[in-house]
Amino acid sequence: MAALIGTAFSAILMVLAAMNAGPLWRDETNTFNLAHMPSLRDIWRNLLPFDSCPLLWPLLLRGCGMLGLTNSDTSIRMVGLVIGLFFLTSLWLCQRWIGGRAPILSIALLGGLPALIFIVGANRAYGLAGCLLVLSFGNIWRVLESPTKSRVLSAGFICLLFSQCVYYDVVFLGAMLAAGALVAIRRRRWKILWTMAGIGLVAGASLFVYLPAMFHQGSKYLPFWRSPFFDAATLWNGLGDALAARSSADPDGANGPQIWIWIGLLSVGIIVAVIMQQTGVRQAPKPEVPSRSANPERSDLALFCITSVFLGIIGYTGFLLKLQFFMQPWYYVDILILCAISLDGILTASWPALRPWGLMRISFLVVMMILNAPPAWAEAHTRRSNLDVVATFLGHNASVGDLIVVQDAWEGITFNRYYRGQTRWLSIPPIDSHEVHRIDLVMAEMTQPEAITPVLHAITSTLSRGHDVWLVGSIPIARWRDAPPGPIPPPPPPSEMPTQGWGGSYMYWWNQQVTTLLLDHAEQEKVETIAAPRPVSHFEDVSVIRFTGYKPDTE
Repeated sequence: MAALIGTAFSAILMVLAAMNAGPLWRDETNTFNLAHMPSLRDIWRNLLPFDSCPLLWPLLLRGCGMLGLTNSDTSIRMVGLVIGLFFLTSLWLCQRWIGGRAPILSIALLGGLPALIFIVGANRAYGLAGCLLVLSFGNIWRVLESPTKSRVLSAGFICLLFSQCVYYDVVFLGAMLAAGALVAIRRRRWKILWTMAGIGLVAGASLFVYLPAMFHQGSKYLPFWRSPFFDAATLWNGLGDALAARSSADPDGANGPQIWIWIGLLSVGIIVAVIMQQTGVRQAPKPEVPSRSANPERSDLALFCITSVFLGIIGYTGFLLKLQFFMQPWYYVDILILCAISLDGILTASWPALRPWGLMRISFLVVMMILNAPPAWAEAHTRRSNLDVVATFLGHNASVGDLIVVQDAWEGITFNRYYRGQTRWLSIPPIDSHEVHRIDLVMAEMTQPEAITPVLHAITSTLSRGHDVWLVGSIPIARWRDAPPGPIPPPPPPSEMPTQGWGGSYMYWWNQQVTTLLLDHAEQEKVETIAAPRPVSHFEDVSVIRFTGYKPDTE
């Protein structure tokens, strides 16, 4: 009953999130545009170099579009809600498959986590990946329990789908299959061992089609995303952000104790799993969970769970250290899900008695729900972007002779979706395509000394003709502290830039060129008040500044 109440609370949060999320933000718009390209060949050409997921989610979204299920923002949110509710259902299915009664620890740890609420229903592949991770975990254990033909085929199919969600899912799938193989070796069940290997080979082989493009094209674009400030502490800080008790509309809020609760509970799980390996206590039969096969040893389940977590953490940490990206909360969702369901396997399915441990689990669920309720409630009422209201405002207030400048090419993806006005607009840098994340076009501009010159000329021409320039974005309008008077020179090529090929340095430099020009030559600036109906996620919360008048050079 406690788990059902927690699940209902999580479901309510997901429903509210779907109702209040509003417009698609840039990553979601990128996915929508990718899925609805004219042909499958176009999807393939734009997926591999510019996106982080295989074909499964774009094709699923395209199929929903053919059925008329994704023709509006609201319908897309409903698809996300279905994924979110499916995730909660998968937690219950997995717990039943591994021999437990209710996923009380998983609901406690994940059900009210603001980062999960933000991600699981978003128009990205991460929500579906979380569902399939949970189902893969449960299906692999079912094969270990009884390797019938139907169970093997079901596990193979689910694992194949899981590997097609996000590229790094292969790390977690490999960890779970290796854990299953270890249990099979311990039991001397060689047929199951080869079954685990076969499932892994099929899932891995399905990714071979992506390898040529990933090595020849994807590696070329890695420097653009890599953080020049990356170190081991970046991973810890990213984990803290993913587990912090705060909504995406309040990124600077105080951190809650959740990260230490997770670490403490994981430590307890490890200790219990190790002790169970030494004692080899067998699991008592559970009449409420009928099974045709013999009840598995609790120590084997604990071994499977803790090995999956250990290998998953080691493998994924190595992957992130190799990647060296700026950490985002969604990078941690899969590893948190794996830890949560594994803890349920160790501490819930293996110890089903109600008292006293059962009461402790219920108390833990209540405490976690109370801790997460305020930020989770805030997240459920947060909009993903305010560029839709900004686009509507500019459509009504910007005249034909004005100029709109969007400070970031990626924000231009969202602006392009919602803007319906007649005023000319440019992004920084001024690339020709705003359908998907065209890293190649931006990187090409990074090698051009005068990449931002067309924007500067357009601003000067607009102001000198008596029209207005509308600057849209989230980058502060301020000069460099030590910049000399006059215009900012063009940035050096990547080989001479201290941060090398990182795109963030160029975005900031180009915006400094635009900012300096506007501050030097515009007579007035006014921050427009554009109120969104609800708090807006910091990932895409832009402002609008209107520049009017023209001051020529005084020299």
